[in-house]
Amino acid sequence: MSASPTIRRNAEFMEAEVDGELVALHVDKGTCYGFNATATRIWGLLAEPKSKEQLYEALTSEYAVDRETCEREVEPLLRELEADGLVTIGRD
Repeated sequence: MSASPTIRRNAEFMEAEVDGELVALHVDKGTCYGFNATATRIWGLLAEPKSKEQLYEALTSEYAVDRETCEREVEPLLRELEADGLVTIGRD
């Protein structure tokens, strides 16, 4: 069995929460990101590096969602965050 990839937030972002949603600024690129409430919660959970397994466990315990739906809906967000340089996903 392979280990679940670890997700790490990148430190070069300034962020602020406004009305329960996150606004993040990539200082080097000058790019601003707006996160909805669910993405904001995911970002908060990733304050400390987590495996995908840990992230899914946390989300399924907090939200009324089954594991399959959680993975299906969160994976595209994680890929987008990684593509934009907001997180790094890798194996330890």
